[in-house]
Amino acid sequence: MATARLFTQRKNRQVSPFGGSTVNRMNGQGNRTQGVRTTKKPLEIKIPYVDTSERRVIDLTSDGIPCIPVLGLCNYRRMRPEPVEHIHPGCLEISFCQRGSLAFESGGKKYPFLPGHIFVSRPDQPHRMLSNPKGLLTYWLFFRIPQKGAPLLGLPPDEAEWLRQQLLCFPRRLFEGNSRIRQGFVRIFQAYDTEPKGTPRRRLFLRNMVVDLLLSILNAANSQREGLPNSRLQSVIEEIREHPERTYSINSLSARLALSPSLLISLFKQETGLPPHAFLLDCRIACAKRLLAETTDSIGDIADHLLFASSQHFAAYFKHAAGMTPSQWRHTSENERLASRNSE
Repeated sequence: MATARLFTQRKNRQVSPFGGSTVNRMNGQGNRTQGVRTTKKPLEIKIPYVDTSERRVIDLTSDGIPCIPVLGLCNYRRMRPEPVEHIHPGCLEISFCQRGSLAFESGGKKYPFLPGHIFVSRPDQPHRMLSNPKGLLTYWLFFRIPQKGAPLLGLPPDEAEWLRQQLLCFPRRLFEGNSRIRQGFVRIFQAYDTEPKGTPRRRLFLRNMVVDLLLSILNAANSQREGLPNSRLQSVIEEIREHPERTYSINSLSARLALSPSLLISLFKQETGLPPHAFLLDCRIACAKRLLAETTDSIGDIADHLLFASSQHFAAYFKHAAGMTPSQWRHTSENERLASRNSE
């Protein structure tokens, strides 16, 4: 299977402001405690090029576009394991969310990544997706940053340098996209699938589509004000994501936001793709996955912490959402950690 060595992994979950990394743990009372600071060097791992109904990772280098070594599409039908924090040496990553209530973590800060939004990470910015829930649909690409003066997408030298500088200087990391950006990703995949390989027509079509997509992304980034709409609702969404162990009733949220219950549910679905209760359950499962992977807390304690009626109810819902039992998830996570240590 073809792979791309463009992905450097950070094995710990949070970056300390003093350098190195830290891991948080939950004590027996359900409170968070600060872990031991570490200074392990990031590991470089391989990204497999795959082409399935749920995940596509393709390379446009052979089509004369070496600046796009990775073009990705995720359309998951079940929850997937969370990625670890990582960087992409030499590459800018641009992600577009079409469906799902997601969030990125970078440098200890969380960014809500909701439908229609774009998130950008420079080569030196550690980041990770906080969850990969079922039903998500995202597009993403790596832009390999060329040296100054190097050819870029067949553009004249002055235009190539202008595009290079613009992509290195995004005014913000998180901003709203638009239908043209979504259609741009779709059109590139369609051309990749349908245009005869090795032909001038295919190379020309793909190259122009990539230029149009990058310009559309830059235009969206530079034409918007800082911040996102529905700030009060966004703060509630972020609170639920940060504290899924709390109780959130429709009535209390409606009163807090001065909205009717029906309008609250409608707006919530627009922002996250899910009604409030389903979103809360997704956040609880995402939190449970982290606790199972990062702590030795019992399954019963985790179920109690996240307000499930019983450990049996928690285990049944977890298997439905994640495709495996909590014990299997913990075992798989431990095997992944051991494999990472052995590769050092």
